[in-house]
Amino acid sequence: MLAGIFQRRPLVEFWLCLLAGGLLSLVDRTDANWDLQNYHLYAPFALLHGRLALDYFAAGFQAYLNPIADIPYFLAKCVIFPDAPRVVAFCAGLPFGLLAFFLLKLARLLTGGGWIAVLAALIGLTGATTLSEVGTSFGDILVADLILPALFVLLARRGRAPVVAGALAGLAVALKLTAAIYGPPMVLLLVMSTGGWKARLRAVAAFGLAAGVFFILGYAPWAWLLWERFHDPVFPLLGGLFHSPWAPAVNPRDLRFLPKTALQWVAYPFYWIEGRSFVVGEEPIRDPRFALAYVALVTIVASAAGLLPWRQRRPSPALVAFWWFFATSYVIWLILFSILRYALPLEVCTGIVVVSVLRHYFDEHNTRRASLALLVLCLVVTQSVGWGRIGYDKSLLARPLPRLPRHALVFVSGVPLGFAEVPLARPNSRFVDLQLALANAAERQVVFSVLAAGAPVRLLTNRKPAASAGALSQLGLGLAACTHMPSAVQQGIELCRLRRAD
Repeated sequence: MLAGIFQRRPLVEFWLCLLAGGLLSLVDRTDANWDLQNYHLYAPFALLHGRLALDYFAAGFQAYLNPIADIPYFLAKCVIFPDAPRVVAFCAGLPFGLLAFFLLKLARLLTGGGWIAVLAALIGLTGATTLSEVGTSFGDILVADLILPALFVLLARRGRAPVVAGALAGLAVALKLTAAIYGPPMVLLLVMSTGGWKARLRAVAAFGLAAGVFFILGYAPWAWLLWERFHDPVFPLLGGLFHSPWAPAVNPRDLRFLPKTALQWVAYPFYWIEGRSFVVGEEPIRDPRFALAYVALVTIVASAAGLLPWRQRRPSPALVAFWWFFATSYVIWLILFSILRYALPLEVCTGIVVVSVLRHYFDEHNTRRASLALLVLCLVVTQSVGWGRIGYDKSLLARPLPRLPRHALVFVSGVPLGFAEVPLARPNSRFVDLQLALANAAERQVVFSVLAAGAPVRLLTNRKPAASAGALSQLGLGLAACTHMPSAVQQGIELCRLRRAD
């Protein structure tokens, strides 16, 4: 009987990991993060209800990111289980369970298995970002669910590894463009772990072709919709290249979290141990994992340079390639984003980096003891990010909701408001960002034509309505009566009726 259980261990582990992810999400309560309030509900709703030709920046520029990854959560929350928030929360935790399963397999491959691999996986899974994103709609865990098995097949050289890894990496980029930072390091890993130049070229070509095909499969349908509406397949990005008349003069790249000094560029992981906000995220973050991985890799470099002796066996080519993948991905992430959420696939691998280095300086018993001590240290020091949760007895918007008139034109002022637009929307209504509609000639012309047709006009805002009076006056509109919309996440949401000036 025991032999049968051990033969089925991977399957048992798989279901146990999924169960753990679901239960952990259930304990965390309902997701109510800022991005969900802004676009994670609105974007899939807009896609499924054909609102791309009606609305204009109704949920910021993020509303035009590929929404395919958000569709399952939207359907679960708003369509299939609208009155069962606990079921939604449990289902939302399943991607974390999948991540735990893949990470454990990767840890066993690179650290030798046993409790050492479990400890390495636990160090990564309890990171400030990873643990805080359980059950959320951010999508970073979903990216890691594709990047980690891609890493595993490349390092384990299973079957058609370059093709499988390329397909997974391409799909990850299609679902979230920030995952592109892991493509070049994977190519480097391929080159380092493949012998002979011809074999390397074939492997890189297979990886690149598979990545390109699956990126197209995952992104092309959305790109075509953007092209039909805005003449830009990555709208609002590259508006200057495609000369889209609807592209606003905004830079969607967030530069707030890049290192500010030379010392920060060199040793940034030591700066988010302090628990300050706006270092690698809006919220305060304290996490020693990247700093520990940094020290571990510096130690390896010192041994490779002959400054420190190898006390145990020398590292395998696969492990060296993994270390290079981690270091290269970190450098690219640091230069492009420095936003910790986008490095979640690296955060979960920090435990593998540290423990795999320990194994080359200590015997198995001492490695296990040191790994356990580091896990305890990380748990004590770490301050997880608070993205926003609400109890199961609360909802994002209280009902009954005000009803929009037919053919209503709703100007949106303030963020995040996408979650409020979803239940308010009617098939023939329009939600238009007030400031961007005034600034963009093409959309302004559309707005004036809709106003000329006599459409009823409303203002949806989470600011003081009077703050929008100046912009509304440019359209010949003024404020009338406002209706407060109670919410468990925001206090000042108003839906105001607008009057036309004489």
